[in-house]
Amino acid sequence: MNRTDAALSRRVTGARLAVAASVLGGTLALAGLGAFGDLASAPAGDVGPGIATVELSQPVGTR
Repeated sequence: MNRTDAALSRRVTGARLAVAASVLGGTLALAGLGAFGDLASAPAGDVGPGIATVELSQPVGTR
């Protein structure tokens, strides 16, 4: 492996770590906002800007 390959490998590893940290941070942020909380006790509809919960045990609409 020459120096160019090693530098590229370090960049790829760094990029993968950055993406993994971003995904983990986004997941924790959504969990903190309650997007993955207890949907049974949450009101159906809009509960915040950009977040909507749905009661999964109720029908979506009439047929």
